[in-house]
Amino acid sequence: MVGEHCSSGCLTRDHETYGECMRSKGIGHMALGGTGSSHSERKAWSAQNAELRKIVAAGGSISTATNKGFEAAWKEAPGG
Repeated sequence: MVGEHCSSGCLTRDHETYGECMRSKGIGHMALGGTGSSHSERKAWSAQNAELRKIVAAGGSISTATNKGFEAAWKEAPGG
């Protein structure tokens, strides 16, 4: 039966699975900027991810960037 697997707070109650109901709410995981994080936290997360992508593209190490900082990773990167 359609809607029997929806969450109690579902407004439409027309989803065939619980997962479909959750995806329609667009909640997302906290670490990916889901519920609870502010706009500035999401912007900072996106900026850090962009910087990590640049470091990796230049041949640097994510491990160095997360443990020692971006500057140390840039110094170690062959293309940086």
